[in-house]
Amino acid sequence: MVVLLLAGVPHVARADTAAPGNLRVLEVTRTTATLAWDAAPGDVFSYEISLPDRVWRIVPGTRTTKVIDNLTPGRAYRWKVAARDQDMRLSPPSNEVVVTPPAYPADTTPPGAPGAPEVTATTANTATLRWTAATDDVGVQFYEIYDGEELVGSASGLSGTVQGLRAGAQHSFSVLAVDLAWNWGPRGPSTGARTRPGTDRPVGAAHVVARSDDIPWGLVFLPDGSALFAERDTFRIHRVTRAGTKTLVGTVPEVDGLRGEDGVLGLEYRDGWLYVFHTRASDSAIVRFRYRGGLDVASRQIVLAGIPRGVNHNGGRLRFGPDGKLYATTGENQRGELAQDLKSLAGKVLRMNPDGSVPSDNPFPGSFVFSYGHRNPQGLAFDSRGRLWVAEFGHYELDEVNLVRPGGNYGWPYCEGPCGRFADPVWTFRTFDASPSGLTIVDDVLYAATTKGNRLCRIPIGGQPQQYFVGHYGRIRTVEATPSGNLWLTSSNQDGIHQPGGDDNVVVEVRLTRSGAAADAVHTGAS
Repeated sequence: MVVLLLAGVPHVARADTAAPGNLRVLEVTRTTATLAWDAAPGDVFSYEISLPDRVWRIVPGTRTTKVIDNLTPGRAYRWKVAARDQDMRLSPPSNEVVVTPPAYPADTTPPGAPGAPEVTATTANTATLRWTAATDDVGVQFYEIYDGEELVGSASGLSGTVQGLRAGAQHSFSVLAVDLAWNWGPRGPSTGARTRPGTDRPVGAAHVVARSDDIPWGLVFLPDGSALFAERDTFRIHRVTRAGTKTLVGTVPEVDGLRGEDGVLGLEYRDGWLYVFHTRASDSAIVRFRYRGGLDVASRQIVLAGIPRGVNHNGGRLRFGPDGKLYATTGENQRGELAQDLKSLAGKVLRMNPDGSVPSDNPFPGSFVFSYGHRNPQGLAFDSRGRLWVAEFGHYELDEVNLVRPGGNYGWPYCEGPCGRFADPVWTFRTFDASPSGLTIVDDVLYAATTKGNRLCRIPIGGQPQQYFVGHYGRIRTVEATPSGNLWLTSSNQDGIHQPGGDDNVVVEVRLTRSGAAADAVHTGAS
């Protein structure tokens, strides 16, 4: 794994090379556009395709075409492309092209109801269904699957598998269609099926432990087996027992939020102290409080302050490592150049002693920086070998799960995904399939909570990712291992609203068969 130190290189410095020429549009559909351009002279590291206010895609310097997907029909896009040389300097931009993907026809008519689903297979905790297509005057976007009155999954085609079902129980499945204009159709007839007794390997039944009218974000278990979770926008912290009893234990003081992805974020617990990552008026801070059955606000100590904060991309996850040090993720506040600046705490994984001092063995003497070149990392977990894994949100192309080495540079904003010059990710995901936030490890299997992907990803070390609960709980923000080796998840389906209401955000317990998890955990020494 190559680590390249590029701290201090300005993100906007201009290269001596000329701009790419003749940017043009080869093809347009409702959701994609294919762009091409003439190669810039010289040794090009990457090309950046930009809108007037942001970088939109980054591609390797060996490519001069790009299919840009996930576009919004009817929206006008104004693109230019610039070349970045091997010293990471950016050329002037090319000519501009304007693309407006065709809009869908006006559509106020909901789709019809699908036919009754056919259950093609069941296990203890899953059911596989297929159904006939619903009719629509424009087109169906996806289908929602219900068990009784509960939404348990979604599918883009005419079949799907739902997970987390109660074993040895009777279930009643029905399906409805959602069209391209987001009109919901009626549910079709239901079909009954019984799951077998027992439990599936490795992911079994799931059930809701508690509900929240805000955004449950940080989650940490206490020595007695109960858990604390933080609400991002109300700044409150609740204690929840496995039986579902929820108790307010305190409100974090001096929090400034309610603008975007800010507020009370990560939690961690160690030796009677509750550690909290939160945003303040001009920075982000990690603080700690004595926890004595409640939040002792008077005992508050600042562990680390001066972390740059933004409306978005604040990172915010906390995790104690097996070395007894506290690790924290920070985002680059949508200022990519901060991720490469070793003098800034933004866009980093930080490492500190529990009292907030700098460990003597940190990779950069006198600095909290453990690794850099991160965009918006929100997942931290350690495997049985003490290795640190980090999940982070990609830009518009690829999310990453990285195996983090001390002093490693993970490439943002110069590349997204593997590029061979920085520390490459071990796994990548399309951003609309994942957007990973929380991360935990049980028996050397990674479990990643995904927001935009609305699913839990199970990733055996050395194996291939598997997907669970697609569309069931919505945006899954956090996943943590319980003391008994199961999982708790939290959802965050009101992101951006900043107003408590409803109870569609949940804390969910997922049963794991630990022997199943251990069986496919392969130590490969991945790097």
